[in-house]
Amino acid sequence: MLAFRCRPGEPGRFSEGEKLILWVLRDLWKHHDVDVSDGIDLAFVCEMVSRRHEWALEWKYPGLFTGSFADPPEVSEVCDVFNMWSAIERSHERLSDDERERVEPARPGVSIRFAGFSVNDEIEHYSAAKILINELDGFVRFKGRDLNSRGPYLDMYRRILKVYKHLPPMSLASDLSVDEIIDLMKAQIHPDSREQ
Repeated sequence: MLAFRCRPGEPGRFSEGEKLILWVLRDLWKHHDVDVSDGIDLAFVCEMVSRRHEWALEWKYPGLFTGSFADPPEVSEVCDVFNMWSAIERSHERLSDDERERVEPARPGVSIRFAGFSVNDEIEHYSAAKILINELDGFVRFKGRDLNSRGPYLDMYRRILKVYKHLPPMSLASDLSVDEIIDLMKAQIHPDSREQ
C-alpha cells in the first residue's frame, strides 16, 4: 500500500513580487492562448499561492520545489488520518460476516467510514484534504466523497490515531485484525462517555 508521507514544519511563502510575476505570466499565457499542457499548470500554481497552500506545489512538482515548502502540521495530520482510515475501511471490508458482528458492539451507531472534516471548525484540515484528493490525486479511496462532516471530528480522529500509531508494524503493513479494529472503534468514544 502506498502511504503518502508528509514533513511537518513551517511552510514557505512567495514574496509579493513573485506573486505578481505569477499573475502576469498567467494572464499573458491566457491572452496569447499558449499551450502549456506538458508543462507547469500555472492556474494551479496561482490558485495554491493565492490560497496560501504553497506546500501543494512541492507535492505536484517535487523536482522543481524540492525542500522549498515544508508541509504545515495540518497536512501531516490529514495524511495520518487518511492512511489510518484507509487501513480501517479496507480491513473492515475484508472481514467475514461473523467478524463484522464482533465489531458491532464497539461502534454503536457509528459508521466505519471516514466522515470528513468540518468546514466550519476544521477548515485547514478540510482544505488540505480537498487538495490532496482532488488536486494532487492522492488517497483515491476518498475521491468523490463529501469531505464536509456534520460536525468537528478531529478530536475523535486524534484519539483513534493514538491507538493506531501503537499497533505493531506488521498490522500497519497488512490488514488490521478484528481485535485491532475493535480497539480503534472504541477509541472513537470520548473518555467521559465510556462505560466504566
